[in-house]
Amino acid sequence: MLPENVRRFDVDALLSIARLSSPRLSSKGDIAFSAVIPDLGANKNRPEIRVVWRGGGESYYQGEGDSMPSWSPDASKLAFASRRGSGKGEKGSGLYIVGRGGEPRRVAWFTHGVSELGWASATKVYVVAPVADEKTRDKDGDYVATDRLPLWFDSSGLVAGLADQIHLVDAESGRTSRLTSEDLGVLTAEPCGNSIYYVTLRRWADPLDTVVKSVPISGGEPETVLEGLTVSQLRCINGKLFMLAHKREIGLASHSKLYLLEDRGKASCLTCGILDRNIWSIAGGLGGEPVIVYADRGRSVIAAVEGRVEDLVRGDMIVVQADSNGEEVVYIASSPTEPPEVYRFKGGDVERVSSINRWVVEEFRLYKPRRVEVEAEGEVVEGWYIEPEGEGRKPLILFIHGGPKGMYGYGFYGEMQLFASEGFTVAYANPRGSDGYEEEFADIRGRYGDTDYKQLMKFLDAVVEGSDVDEGKMAVTGISYGGYMTNVIVTKTSRFRAAVSENGIADWIADFWAADIGYWFDPDQIGGTPLDNLEEYVKRSPAFHAKNVNTPVMLIHSMEDYRCFIDQALAMHTALKVNGKESFLVVFTKGSHGHSILASPRHRRKRLELKLKWIKEKLGLSGTSDKGEAGVGGKNHRL
Repeated sequence: MLPENVRRFDVDALLSIARLSSPRLSSKGDIAFSAVIPDLGANKNRPEIRVVWRGGGESYYQGEGDSMPSWSPDASKLAFASRRGSGKGEKGSGLYIVGRGGEPRRVAWFTHGVSELGWASATKVYVVAPVADEKTRDKDGDYVATDRLPLWFDSSGLVAGLADQIHLVDAESGRTSRLTSEDLGVLTAEPCGNSIYYVTLRRWADPLDTVVKSVPISGGEPETVLEGLTVSQLRCINGKLFMLAHKREIGLASHSKLYLLEDRGKASCLTCGILDRNIWSIAGGLGGEPVIVYADRGRSVIAAVEGRVEDLVRGDMIVVQADSNGEEVVYIASSPTEPPEVYRFKGGDVERVSSINRWVVEEFRLYKPRRVEVEAEGEVVEGWYIEPEGEGRKPLILFIHGGPKGMYGYGFYGEMQLFASEGFTVAYANPRGSDGYEEEFADIRGRYGDTDYKQLMKFLDAVVEGSDVDEGKMAVTGISYGGYMTNVIVTKTSRFRAAVSENGIADWIADFWAADIGYWFDPDQIGGTPLDNLEEYVKRSPAFHAKNVNTPVMLIHSMEDYRCFIDQALAMHTALKVNGKESFLVVFTKGSHGHSILASPRHRRKRLELKLKWIKEKLGLSGTSDKGEAGVGGKNHRL
């Protein structure tokens, strides 16, 4: 029995939770952030930028594609990307600028969209935006051509012939000049002093072989300042350039470390030897020292680095993104029973500054997980499970995260809360390959579907032993790497009566040929290529072992997924069907690799309902639960 005024968490509630990103703190303490508000009635995701003013009050900017807020150095203006005011069929995105109390003004337009933006000076904004190669992209849009890889990229479509370049825009006149002409494009950029530093590639065949260059803001020839590191982020703090980078110590599994550019061609590692954890981002600085966000055993932590790592904000939560202005930090975080909100840290105190998802906490029954540790394959594996209310044995569903260097832990997982509200015990863990632990633990190369599988099964044994689970009614599910592991698991055990594999890999050989990152990701993870290591590729591919499957499998995929291409779901489905196994293939006609989160509310609803129905039917449970109060296209939960 639920307490009065508390409801069971349902599909409508899950669909209505706002996505928050890009927290930005001005020099005066004003906060801007991006929010995507699901509108169930209109079947749209409505983007907006919200501003919380230091002196009190809030402002909202709502327009198509509003995103990437960035404060001017004096905090008088806010720049952002948007498609507001665009004509029907007009491609691209614009740079908009707004002052306090004013209306956003279009300053520049970029035909192929905007990848990144920020202030280069008090009067200039830099924009990283794609530039087309007319030799390889047909002016009528009938074809693209290329002599390199990749052809496409997830969430971006056909990228052949497009390369991101840095553009400088005058904030008043809109006059735009291009600062770079990098053949392999610009990955990220950061102004520091009188220059803009940026990361590019040395070779298209190796996207981890990065080079750091600089170009004067006033214009001129770029210069190479650093080689030899795989650099993912740049951040200027008090005139010093800090970097997130690694030396590929263990390939793609390598942890990102904090580096300081000391001189041209020389960088020192500030966290090597004192922090064996993966750093997610550089948030800025406090008192001139860098502030980082790093992953630690199911949590992410905000910390300062000054000869040692000093935790500033730590708790049972996951910090997604953060920003600092030298005196305070703003960040977005969630916990198992609290969806994402924006918080401010200053002087040791934490203040919640948004309430955009607070209605979830106030209206619904949410469950706290229990932590489990098991020893498996010579290692300690950490996991959690949610046990719903009620008497008697419960059905169980095992969730497997993406990655493989993803991480479960103390974040808000709406789909898990949904299954718990449906009466399922929900289990999830971090096997070898996961983030949040020592670098060596993240290394799953050459062991896909082996060590991780054994550890997940040992963890599941511990959950079953420690809770009231009906072992005859268990299901397994996952997305991406989690989808791959779902495919693997059903070829190795019959203990699950239902499986839902989403956007995962079934055939590493096909993935090498077709996926946007397959040509460099797969050799690192599997070893070699199908041309020189075919036996290993077959061994690690679940589709080749479909004859061993006894579990009914639902495969969910999306046509615009270029990370794990549609041929993966079709390979598994075909392999199962020709072996006389039970398989049900669901293909969404739209949606990228992240369609479960990014797609329209109706799309996401159908995915959830298909998944719930399949699992309940195969486990012999009653039909899907009644709709929430809103029903299809019903009320929106928002403030």
